[in-house]
Amino acid sequence: MTGGARKRSTGTDWLGLAAFGFFLLLIGAIWIVNSLNLNVETREFVKPGNWHLANVTGNISIPEPVRPFPVIYTAAMQFCLIFGGFEIVILVLRLAFHESIGRMADAVSGMAFWFSAGYFLSLLASQSIGWFSFIAGIIISAGLAIVATSIFKLFR
Repeated sequence: MTGGARKRSTGTDWLGLAAFGFFLLLIGAIWIVNSLNLNVETREFVKPGNWHLANVTGNISIPEPVRPFPVIYTAAMQFCLIFGGFEIVILVLRLAFHESIGRMADAVSGMAFWFSAGYFLSLLASQSIGWFSFIAGIIISAGLAIVATSIFKLFR
């Protein structure tokens, strides 16, 4: 490649490092904003007695919470949607700095995953879907992220 069109892909990924820092800051901020109920709900969520094995099909059983935890689901949804928005910022910066296609595709993949996971968490928090539908939604989110990055690389 020549001149200004050169794509940088070696060296330290400073935007990736910034994204990791934002990830940590966001976890702390979400925890502080929701701390009153989130502390109690998290303790309840991780107690072994609040989970049971649900028969999915045939001889397959998967752990499922015995009751919904909308406070946790809402906090996780907030995290996903805000981090998905931050991935847009990262993508714009990667475009502005003429980063490699692979790094831009990573940002597109992150956007697809975090926004779709946030959507499924919003459905879970409102009890529009159950636990296993949420698990299926996370699998869909991962597939969507793979498809999004592949399409981005195809058309770039």
